[in-house]
Amino acid sequence: MERDTKAFRGKIVEKYDTVANFAKAVGWSPRKASYVSRGVQLLNASEMEEAAKALEVNDAAEFMRLFFPEQSIRWTVKGGAEQ
Repeated sequence: MERDTKAFRGKIVEKYDTVANFAKAVGWSPRKASYVSRGVQLLNASEMEEAAKALEVNDAAEFMRLFFPEQSIRWTVKGGAEQ
């Protein structure tokens, strides 16, 4: 199952114009960056850190929104983890 990556792709295009330019910035192959941006391939922790630095993500909420979209929605619902 592919995950929702609209916010992640949007951030890439906002900062780098293309996924290929983003791939160069983080030192990934264009294929890997394409797979990641479409949710086909997941990132490990160090790759998330590389991508976050390249995308200038400095806020925990934005990090969650970009890399864990399914979980970040849970925290925005009334009551969050208390439910």
